[in-house]
Amino acid sequence: MRFHNYIKENITQELIGRDVKLNDPRFPLIVDTEENDVAYFPLFNLSGKFVGYQRYNPKGLKAPTQKQRNTMSTKDFKYYTYVTRENPEKNIPHIAVYGLHTLDKRPYVFIVEGIFDAVKLIRLNQPVIAVLGNHPKQLKNFFFTLQKKIIGVLDDDNAGKKLKSLTNKSYTTPKPYKDLGDMPLKEIKLFLKDTIGIKI
Repeated sequence: MRFHNYIKENITQELIGRDVKLNDPRFPLIVDTEENDVAYFPLFNLSGKFVGYQRYNPKGLKAPTQKQRNTMSTKDFKYYTYVTRENPEKNIPHIAVYGLHTLDKRPYVFIVEGIFDAVKLIRLNQPVIAVLGNHPKQLKNFFFTLQKKIIGVLDDDNAGKKLKSLTNKSYTTPKPYKDLGDMPLKEIKLFLKDTIGIKI
């Protein structure tokens, strides 16, 4: 399936500011022409099947509480992930990730938590998968199937600590940054070279 970039003026600057390179096949992206400031990132399972999307609304609420999730529209959330059910009867969703299109012959792949973390590494032409909050237990077989060295660049939080157990090697985003998505590309390039040992 091919995804085209439908860019509206009001979302363009936001995406560029987050290092998304527009009209570049490395960044599959859809912008809904009926909803201002909303971008959709397609998600795939390991077989390459399109199974969902993550919607990004820069004006939305970043971390809604359970009460807010129950009372607010998902359109008002900063991030909303929708994934189809692999087993609808048991309500089991597909394992959906962003970045499978970046995998190549290199023997390693970076694992990060969010799409904008992945965007930074994609800009530096690195293979990367954003796991988007999938539970580590679900990801264990997924990672094994890749048959690659799993290098985690993780946030210093509970999700990062859980993912660390599934990596061959893991690193925490250096302070003062919360995650790779907040780091300038120049600093990430130095971090890859000096700390991880990968030259760009």
